[in-house]
Amino acid sequence: MKLKVELPKRKDELLKSFVLTLLALFVLAILLFPVYYMAMLSVKPSGTLATTEIDLIPDKVTFSNYRDLLFGHTEGLIKTTNFEINAKKGTIKDSLNRYEIELHEARIVGSYSSRFTLIDTEILERKGGEERQEPDGTQIIVRGESIKLNANQIESTGGVKNLKVSAQKVIITVSSPNEVPLYLSKFTKIDENTYEAQNVEMEIKDGGIITAEEATFTTTNFAFIRLAKVGGEVPDYMKRSLLIASLTVILTLLFVIPSAYAFSRLKFFGREHVLYFYLMFTQVAGGLGIAGLVALYGMLVKLHLTNNIFVLPVIYAAGGVPFNTWLLKSYLDSIPPDFDEAALVDGAGYLQIIRHVLIPMALPGLATVAIFAFIGGWTELILANLLLNQENYPLTVWLYTMLANLRSISWNQFAAAALVFALPVFIMFLLAQNYVRSGLTLGGLKE
Repeated sequence: MKLKVELPKRKDELLKSFVLTLLALFVLAILLFPVYYMAMLSVKPSGTLATTEIDLIPDKVTFSNYRDLLFGHTEGLIKTTNFEINAKKGTIKDSLNRYEIELHEARIVGSYSSRFTLIDTEILERKGGEERQEPDGTQIIVRGESIKLNANQIESTGGVKNLKVSAQKVIITVSSPNEVPLYLSKFTKIDENTYEAQNVEMEIKDGGIITAEEATFTTTNFAFIRLAKVGGEVPDYMKRSLLIASLTVILTLLFVIPSAYAFSRLKFFGREHVLYFYLMFTQVAGGLGIAGLVALYGMLVKLHLTNNIFVLPVIYAAGGVPFNTWLLKSYLDSIPPDFDEAALVDGAGYLQIIRHVLIPMALPGLATVAIFAFIGGWTELILANLLLNQENYPLTVWLYTMLANLRSISWNQFAAAALVFALPVFIMFLLAQNYVRSGLTLGGLKE
């Protein structure tokens, strides 16, 4: 038996197929590029958006943005005089911009009244101090004898003078060598206004702003330290969003299944016009929707039902009933009524027919309705922002509040939050893609 492989009869057909494939891939790349860019932005360190270059592959990958959103970190503020910092990497930047000192494997000792911010910190050792805890969980320790902390990042809130520094490698960048109050005789000039030395011990009287990475901070007789949890609020917002979206799906199916069955199987006056009129009225009303929103808000205020997350699923389900009823009715129309008649002959009632006959056969249509209902409850913003207070915000409103101050927003964290927000919808589509495809093609397009 010979295997025959049929090739295009003409070279121009092969070339046409190749060009169309490249065009399809190009269009797909353009459509997916924003998602890819957000994914790359979310794994970059915070503050790397406002650059002149577009990095398709980030130089440094970190999942700290996701960690801060999902779990949070402890941030500390300490005021002290005598301190010692041991860091893998650090910098000392002159307050007058005369020099910047880059340190590797460094030890910084100071005796100057200062405040330090410690990001992602934990207490390793502690002795003495009066401790109290604020209602929001913030821990405050006052007048302690000594404390040792580990921190991912340390930064002084101002310039710190009278520093003693030792490091395996030191790189100093100066604005003008003649105006810098540093002794550079032991340093090697590696570039214009840049000097380097190994195994250095030096005193920096004028000091500067200290930053350190992967460091330990040790101090004695500190005035106070304030430890507060930052971030980690996304799981709470996500729980509320999942509750709202799940209840929206349940209520939508409870209303849509019997109404779709009635419009598909039963004969009554106005059946051919009522659903389509209601669908057009609710979907194309435009300005009437704003008027309805005002009336709805006024009614809920009168009934004292604002700031109640259980009210939202009822509103979302009611708003989606016309379209979803039409969608499911179209799918039920594609199922032969012979099955209903056979069940009626066997003595089944309408509810039994719906439960045991139509629902198993209409799973693709039901999956499509469930997806649309979930997306509606998951992504709705206007009503949730209008009716709920901050303690009951879902994830959509929280994302919106992140944009309140565009100048101070961390776009890296916002990109991570946006991808976390899109994840549940993507998972639902992935699990139900076969049902949704057949539900749209067999039901939604067949009349």
